[in-house]
Amino acid sequence: MNGTPQADRKREDFSFRYSPYTHTSDGVLTAFLKRGDGVRQGKELMLESARAFWMVAAHQAEGLLSQEELRQLGLSCCRALERQAAYIRECLQLPIPSAESSTIEHSNGDRQNGGNKSADRATRTMWQ
Repeated sequence: MNGTPQADRKREDFSFRYSPYTHTSDGVLTAFLKRGDGVRQGKELMLESARAFWMVAAHQAEGLLSQEELRQLGLSCCRALERQAAYIRECLQLPIPSAESSTIEHSNGDRQNGGNKSADRATRTMWQ
């Protein structure tokens, strides 16, 4: 990949173990991920969501991509997240927010929290 010689390729090892109680929200999620969705296995589902949510931050931290490559990656991640949001809205018959209200909420949130730290703020508040 990326023209790297075969001898220079090294693998990253990452293990994750989590044992939530069965009848909690995390327990239901974990059971679903273990089963998969009928098309993909649980590990694929986990990687798909992690890529969409964290890939840009990972590449920004490494600093190896050009601004244009990072921008293209960001657009790809946004499309994946937007597809998932659309899927959730469709399954649960949820309203689609207007672009105007979404923009207003985002810019007000930035002003209230002192600048452009929206990624940090989103990370801290996502599951609260």
